[in-house]
Amino acid sequence: MKINRDKIKGFALGVLATAVFAIAGGTAIAASKGELMNIRVVQGGIKLFVDGKLSIPKDSKGKTVEPFIYDGTTYLPLRAVSDILTNSTKPVKWDSASSSIYLGQAPMAAQTDLAELEVYSNNSSTSSIATGENAQFQLLDKQINAFNKVWTNQRIVYILDSKYSSLNASMVVPYTTLGSSSNGYIEFGSLNKQGIYTKISSYDTKAGIDPVALTVDLRGVEILQISTTGYDYAAEETKGGSDAILYNVTLSGIK
Repeated sequence: MKINRDKIKGFALGVLATAVFAIAGGTAIAASKGELMNIRVVQGGIKLFVDGKLSIPKDSKGKTVEPFIYDGTTYLPLRAVSDILTNSTKPVKWDSASSSIYLGQAPMAAQTDLAELEVYSNNSSTSSIATGENAQFQLLDKQINAFNKVWTNQRIVYILDSKYSSLNASMVVPYTTLGSSSNGYIEFGSLNKQGIYTKISSYDTKAGIDPVALTVDLRGVEILQISTTGYDYAAEETKGGSDAILYNVTLSGIK
């Protein structure tokens, strides 16, 4: 069945026609370039239960909007699901200027996916940043579906030109066996145009420890170095292992 504009309208978020909530990934997705395309979906007969209670998704006008299945994934309208899960306490807003969806409070400053930044240099012959399925990793028996991931044992340099205020991410050592002794040390540093390095902050962890949330102050940083090699570039000595990864890494713009 091809979805025409009338069908899509039932899933609209404000003026956004393609924003939906994906059950499998648990994330909101949208067509960032606004590309309109025909897709074949399975629609009808899908029931939604929240905490054992049957729930009927509704749009902002109270009209029932049905879930659909596309390419093996079940999709639900974001606004309707948000209203059900939060008892309509979190507003949903589409920002056309930045092609962003805000669920609840909007960010104080624009946020950029690290994978969107151009890498100035790295120590790897291949990409240092993974996205999509390549960003998935295991924590024992649990699969983590990150939207980006800095591989282990990487040293990456970005030219920021002092455009960002902070970096936000999570850090963890992936592992699949009990008693794993893997560990990691991650360091963030600033370089000037003469190549002189100054450490900003560093973190260490090991397998079996829950993910650690990081916030790195980037105010005034022209050139940023991210290292997952386990090496302290300021002290010029090894501080830990190189098995840690950074994931879901974003940079906040200047407010």
